[in-house]
Amino acid sequence: MNPIPERETLDSRAVILLTLLCMAWGFNAVAMKVGNAGIAPIFCAGIRSVIAVIGLAVWMRIKRIPLFPGSLIDGLIVGILFGLEFAALFSSLLYTTVSSAWILLYSTPFFHAVGAHYFLTGDRITLQKTIGLVLAFFGIILLLSKHLGVPSLTGLMGDMLALAAAMLWAATTIWIKRRLVGRVSPHHTLFYQTVFSIPILFLLSVLFGETPVHHLDAPIISSVLFQGIVIAFISYLVWFSLVHDYPVSRLSSFTFLTPVFATLSGALFLQEPLTLRLTLSLVLVSIGIYVVNRK
Repeated sequence: MNPIPERETLDSRAVILLTLLCMAWGFNAVAMKVGNAGIAPIFCAGIRSVIAVIGLAVWMRIKRIPLFPGSLIDGLIVGILFGLEFAALFSSLLYTTVSSAWILLYSTPFFHAVGAHYFLTGDRITLQKTIGLVLAFFGIILLLSKHLGVPSLTGLMGDMLALAAAMLWAATTIWIKRRLVGRVSPHHTLFYQTVFSIPILFLLSVLFGETPVHHLDAPIISSVLFQGIVIAFISYLVWFSLVHDYPVSRLSSFTFLTPVFATLSGALFLQEPLTLRLTLSLVLVSIGIYVVNRK
């Protein structure tokens, strides 16, 4: 397929879609918390990939889009990177706090920016981008700092694993941008990532000694379906469509909104407190995103 010229900046369509994506991903934190009450985390990640693959395969068949048009090796690498990202993230939670893991995971826009600078054409690091990323990241630290514990040797190992997850997320996006964009459609990018990650996730679930299912009820089943259909299928397809069309560093800056929306979702659905800290964090993140994407 012929590559479509990349847009240099984000238009209003991209901004709206990215904001909606971060809202969905933020709410997904609540869905994951509900689902984890009955299904082991890594096993659940495998299930949601299965749901996404089935939905995507049916959709592509209806549209008469071939499932494996080419670039299988690159697709396999993307799936492996995605599976390893989850392995590092869930492993980190065994040793460090959730807030520490979230802060370090959302350092990924910095790795996106560095990777895009060295491996992609026309997506360079600038002083303006750096200032915007730092402002947004400081907003995340402010939001989650009250939950940070006293560092320890085991906590440091957990933090390093969370940082590795952030680097793997960035590496996945950069590989997609460099090797798959222009060769396959966003549908194939998502299909490759999910289908090749399934055996990795289930294998990791076994290696971590997870008990796959503790119990099932309507909220747990609903949360898994939400994660599979809305998040892993629809939202990731939209994300990869944007990755195919826009600069990675500008897209990635919006992901700083996800922890903010996750906190808001916790306040709305789990009766968690809504504080001044959250408001200040949202302001800083919003200013940072504006600075990164300002013409």
